[in-house]
Amino acid sequence: MEVHTKTLGCIDVDPGQILEFPEGLIGFPDLRKFVVVNLDGPDRWLTWLQSVEQPSVGFVTLDPKAVFPDYDPSFCPKDLACLGAASPQDLIALTVVTVPKDVRKMTANLQAPLIVNPVKRLGKQVIATSTEYTTRHYVFASLQNLLRKTG
Repeated sequence: MEVHTKTLGCIDVDPGQILEFPEGLIGFPDLRKFVVVNLDGPDRWLTWLQSVEQPSVGFVTLDPKAVFPDYDPSFCPKDLACLGAASPQDLIALTVVTVPKDVRKMTANLQAPLIVNPVKRLGKQVIATSTEYTTRHYVFASLQNLLRKTG
C-alpha cells in the first residue's frame, strides 16, 4: 500500500505493519493509524512514525532503551491494559524526538512514550508515573556515545 508523506514522499507500506492508536496521540486525537519507517538502517536508532491518515504528520522517534540504557519508567497498569499484552515485557516503547535546527539540542520525550504491543499492532501514548522523566531529555551526546561504541 502506498502512503503519501510530506517529509519522505510516497512510501510503500505493508498494511500488516500499520499500528493502531485507538486514542490517537497527544495533540492528534483524530489520527489513529501510523507506520514506523527506519531512517538509517535496521540496526540504527532513529525511526520515523508516519500518520497513514495525514501526510503532513510524522515524528522522529527512537527506542529510548537503546539511547538511555537505564530508562525504566513506571506506568499505571490500567493505562497498559488496553494494549492486550500478557506482560509489560511484551511491550516496546518509542519516544518522540524534537530536532531543532541545531541538532545538538535535540530532545526526547521520555515522560510520555508511545507504548506498543508489536503482536497486536496496538499502541498508546502513556504518561509515565515516574517523576524523573521529562518531555525534554537531551539526546545528541547519548547518540554520539552510542555511535562511538557501535560504529
